[in-house]
Amino acid sequence: MRRQPPDCKPGELPRWRSAGPYLPLVGPCLLYPEVLFEDSLARRLCGGVRQACRAALPLFVLAALAFAYVLYADLNGFQAWTAQHRDNSLLSFVQRPVSIIEGFWSMNPLYLDGQRSKYGSTFMVAGQVLLGDVASVQRELTAPQARAERLGASSLLHGALPRREGSDRTVFLVSLSDAAAGGNGDHGAFKAALGSIWFTHAAAGRQGDAIAGELLDGLAGEYASALRAGPQGLWRFFNMPQVGLMRFHVRYLHYVLLGLDPHDEQATLLFTEAFYATGGPITYMSLGGWELLRGPLQRGDLGGVREAVVDRYMTAPAMQAFREGRDEFHHLTRRELARLMVSIMCVAALQGPLHLARTAMGGQSLPEYRSAYAAGLVPPSAVDVPSHWDALDLEDDDSVELHILELARLFAPVSTSHHVAREPFTAWVAGRERTFPAGTLVSIPIGLASLDAALWGHTRYEFNPRREGLRGNSMAFNSVGNRSAGRMCPGRGVAVTMLADMLRVVGAARRLTLTARAAA
Repeated sequence: MRRQPPDCKPGELPRWRSAGPYLPLVGPCLLYPEVLFEDSLARRLCGGVRQACRAALPLFVLAALAFAYVLYADLNGFQAWTAQHRDNSLLSFVQRPVSIIEGFWSMNPLYLDGQRSKYGSTFMVAGQVLLGDVASVQRELTAPQARAERLGASSLLHGALPRREGSDRTVFLVSLSDAAAGGNGDHGAFKAALGSIWFTHAAAGRQGDAIAGELLDGLAGEYASALRAGPQGLWRFFNMPQVGLMRFHVRYLHYVLLGLDPHDEQATLLFTEAFYATGGPITYMSLGGWELLRGPLQRGDLGGVREAVVDRYMTAPAMQAFREGRDEFHHLTRRELARLMVSIMCVAALQGPLHLARTAMGGQSLPEYRSAYAAGLVPPSAVDVPSHWDALDLEDDDSVELHILELARLFAPVSTSHHVAREPFTAWVAGRERTFPAGTLVSIPIGLASLDAALWGHTRYEFNPRREGLRGNSMAFNSVGNRSAGRMCPGRGVAVTMLADMLRVVGAARRLTLTARAAA
């Protein structure tokens, strides 16, 4: 009797996870059909496939060489050419894998810094025209934006975006256009719905109550223990999802924003798995048709885990006041809103503050921008951030906030954003002036603009929280200070308050621990 894989019904083909172990047999089957098959038809079919592969091999080698040339020799020029000819299907086909690969490269701020050193302030990245001068960036951050399905420079997988059942209406805020930039108003309506639950007087009250204080005290105790344990203890504190900084973020933000019990261990484990253990923002990104490769990047049933989180959110105390079908929220359902919240938690709320907290507390160094050496300056990586934390006046609210903003300037939590050009424009790219059509993707490099010499001069790589104009020119929250056209991070206030409280409470514990160590 023919044996059936355990997760298949009789007559069904095995699913990917069942068939995976057998895929390495495909190559030998095609190369040596006479050995593995007795059936003459199977032999002929595999033999035909083998001959076709042999015939196509020279074309494949030529295509691989051309792709390697594009990727490593003329990446900037080729992408400028393809952006100017967006309607050419062949160029678009070649550009797609280039965009995906460079989209992942550009997650590293050192990559964009290196490209600017090589090409100047305007160049191509992942199929987008990057206009890197601070004037252009500040202009775009304070104007309505048309958007595409991109997260920074990376393409998004349309099928992975949160939406209503049986509908193609997505509730992924990052990819929705402003009404003033050709959008249908969903962005403003959905953002208002989110704010009606997350950013309320009740949430502000929870952020200052005894339970939030208990969570901060617990974090301070964990940090003090890690500090006494040495480098290995600190590494666990900053990087392990089940303990320390990441566990704190999960418990604290779900309590403050949704009123969920931070002592519910089952819920904490679920949220940790959904937002940290299964891949984070990368799970929304496209791999260019090679979506089967997504499996090694995540663990478990991601869709099932996220829907379990959605179910928890729908019953959260803060969600009980939400009424479905309201015109001002574009008839958003409770499940749609919960899915929107899951996506924001995944790509923003549990990522940006964590990045800033690690930076502020010494869990990661500031970047070693190579452009600093080229300018004869010292890169931010030379800054001893913990020593500045030790010297910080923890009781001065203004000093603590400026400390956070200066760290965000030197190491932006979100390095790039984007918008879609609504009309043709001209820019100097790849050695000459070029005109790009409407619909061209334009990168907004927040991280590069935050280090622009035109704004900060020769002190741009120095750590100086008291620099003139820091608060009014901060671009760390997708705005210019408090100026934006509606796309400023809605959680800015919650994030800054949380980070300031962490620096105060954990900083006091750090000073006591270091004092005790010195006295021993």
